[in-house]
Amino acid sequence: MLEKLKSLKNSRHFLDAFPFIILILLLIIFGIGTGGRFFAKANMTGIFNQALITGTATIGIAFIYTTGNLDISIGAVIALGATIGAKLYLASENIVVMIAVTMLVCFLLMAWNSTLSVSLHIKTTTAAIVMTQIYKAIQESLVGAVDITVPFKTCSFLEKGPFRITTLIIYLLIAIVIYNFTPFGRAIRFIGGNENCAAQSGIRKNTYIRLSFLIAGIGVGLSSVYTIIRVGTINTTTAGSMGMDVMLATVLGGMSIFGGNRSKCYAGVLGAITVVVLNKGLLMLGVDNSVVQGIRGVLFLILVYLNSERPDVLPTRKQF
Repeated sequence: MLEKLKSLKNSRHFLDAFPFIILILLLIIFGIGTGGRFFAKANMTGIFNQALITGTATIGIAFIYTTGNLDISIGAVIALGATIGAKLYLASENIVVMIAVTMLVCFLLMAWNSTLSVSLHIKTTTAAIVMTQIYKAIQESLVGAVDITVPFKTCSFLEKGPFRITTLIIYLLIAIVIYNFTPFGRAIRFIGGNENCAAQSGIRKNTYIRLSFLIAGIGVGLSSVYTIIRVGTINTTTAGSMGMDVMLATVLGGMSIFGGNRSKCYAGVLGAITVVVLNKGLLMLGVDNSVVQGIRGVLFLILVYLNSERPDVLPTRKQF
């Protein structure tokens, strides 16, 4: 049984088809279970809006995951960026200022995370755990006792206009080109697939990891802006589950969080849709939120196992 399972998880065809199979099955199950209410226009719009936020962050974080590093501070970074951006908008009433500041804050926070990992040689996961608490504490102190609310008119203007779709498409296309058609993309897959071999080949690991964090910072910044537009009100629970959502979206999209040649920067887009469908569907079926979190955790462990194979040998053509 274990041999068959191992053979299945190492099958490239299975891993490519699995994300689509899961999404289709969930749509069928929730469609039947809710008597068709799941496909109501309002629900589909909500799924799209939330998947847009998660998917954009996941596109960027894929660059970090590909190198074999794991940053779970994404939710706290998004929340802090959105908080500062929203407060400055209320002070300036300037949309451009809000967008620019939000993205800059997220970019700088991700750059700082990379400094801890690369320059100070602190394990990425350890640094992320600590910084999550620090970013969260700063965000909570900035929010205070009263929620920060961006006027509905501003959020509606940005939500209904071309801003979100245009910026997402541009970022996705640039990410795909960098990831699949440049020496940088090949190098980070090499690092994630076999770090020792990459070092022996003369690849500057620290430089590529730092650049991966910076590219991710742009995606996280966009996701933070989309969060402001989506929710309008920033409080201490904003983006609370985003770290887990990004990881779950990654593996549901068919990518390993351990890096290597199985990595795909666009996997998170499909995975993000699946994550939101799973959350919405379970809640519409009346499943308690705590149970939903438990189901997500079990599913995550299963998918991590299916995507956990990493080679300890010399690289093959697949990695390039």
